[in-house]
Amino acid sequence: MLVSDNKLKYGVALLLCIGTGIAVLKLGGWFNPRLQAIQAPALSGERIHIPDQRGRLTWVSSWSVSCALCLRELPDLEALHLQYGKHLQIVALALPADPPNAINDVKNRLQLTLPVVLDLDAAAARQLTPDLVVPSHHLVDSEGRVLLKLKGALHREAMLAALQPYLPP
Repeated sequence: MLVSDNKLKYGVALLLCIGTGIAVLKLGGWFNPRLQAIQAPALSGERIHIPDQRGRLTWVSSWSVSCALCLRELPDLEALHLQYGKHLQIVALALPADPPNAINDVKNRLQLTLPVVLDLDAAAARQLTPDLVVPSHHLVDSEGRVLLKLKGALHREAMLAALQPYLPP
């Protein structure tokens, strides 16, 4: 009986430790990390703020001019921008290694009106895509919490499905 009582005590202690650890991680922001505020220039000349200063959610899609999958999904991002731009800031974040003239060529060729952002100092890439895997997507709330992280190419329906719980009815 003494052995089973000790097992029970150790089991309860272990569960308490695990529960406390999870609570500390959650309160510490480990499950929804916060971004340092990012300000980056868009090709249009405006400065884009992540998180959005108007309180909207921000969908950041990291891409590269040399990524065929990225170039295929940019028109889908444009469609989302046109449909949900009042409720959602959509940003196409070019990798820091991409030359601005090549980024501008893509923007003009695809007739993008969504903000195409230059990450000149790599501040955004260090936080969002330190592994430089593109395409990658992040949904950031107005407090800078990363709500979603998705890697790989997405078509418009997959983007909408990921966004659906966060969009107004």
